[in-house]
Amino acid sequence: MTVEVKYDGRVCDIGSEQVSELDLSRVAPIRISKAYPGRENYSGVYWSATTGRHHWFESLYEKTALSVLDRDPDVVDIATQPFKLRWSRLGMMHFPDFLIRRSDGSRLIVDVRPRRRIKARDAELFAVTAAWAASLEMDYRLFADLARVQDWNIRLLAGYRHPRWACPTQVAEMLTARRGEARALRDWEPLLAGTSSPARGLLLAAIWHGALEVDLGSRLEFESVAVCVGRGWG
Repeated sequence: MTVEVKYDGRVCDIGSEQVSELDLSRVAPIRISKAYPGRENYSGVYWSATTGRHHWFESLYEKTALSVLDRDPDVVDIATQPFKLRWSRLGMMHFPDFLIRRSDGSRLIVDVRPRRRIKARDAELFAVTAAWAASLEMDYRLFADLARVQDWNIRLLAGYRHPRWACPTQVAEMLTARRGEARALRDWEPLLAGTSSPARGLLLAAIWHGALEVDLGSRLEFESVAVCVGRGWG
């Protein structure tokens, strides 16, 4: 089994055990698909608030998965299309979608494919990749069941990940004092007013950063209930 990676601009093969040592900021996508007439997927780049860098995605479903990971406080670095895996004996080849470094130093390998589009060959590749990751004491995750409403919510909130929506000091103090309180979003908004930033923008930024916890499995409405975790955000 071989791992092909584009590291510091150079394509090379590395040993499996070296994957956990990669500096993800130096890993470039091993492949970037080209646009062509009639293509079903929309590709592009996503700016990550976690890394401060742009990351390639091959579909809008991948972009949503990137946003989910970007919101995860345990995620500290991301590489997309990080390497090509080849199992010569099995006659198999696979391009995992993301490689993630977490705050405890562990690595997570991610594949993204809607459940309805997973064929038998895909499922086999995902299973072999998961087994390979486990052999290296790395975790594996398959994004296959992102609900449409969750996708809608994440796309809305992602617009408020930018540093311009940093938490004002008085808002952080207010959230700290109201730890555990549950209110409708309609009632939280006035409590975030009085700063140089619009209260509604701060409200959505608070949800993005997890300072206000909301069920993203249901469409966000002003009547949605949010629970304060008792802190501001960066």
